[in-house]
Amino acid sequence: MARPSNAFDSITLTIAVTPQIKAYLDDLVEGGMLGSSAAEVARALIGRGVVEQHREGLPKREFQVDEANNQVLKRDKQGQWVPIKNK
Repeated sequence: MARPSNAFDSITLTIAVTPQIKAYLDDLVEGGMLGSSAAEVARALIGRGVVEQHREGLPKREFQVDEANNQVLKRDKQGQWVPIKNK
């Protein structure tokens, strides 16, 4: 099943993995449940890891969507809503 397209811009993140990890990602691609490429599988596993960290106590961030500007906003240290910056 294909994942739905993201309504917001994505941020490209480049990671380096060992050949062994790449082989495992390729094995998971063959299973077809997490994605159709090693990058999609890695994205899914990162998402699962964040969910697991929330279960273990990582504080959840508060987000808001600015539909007019198609931006995701977060609270800054002063409590103001600001766009998440793409770095």
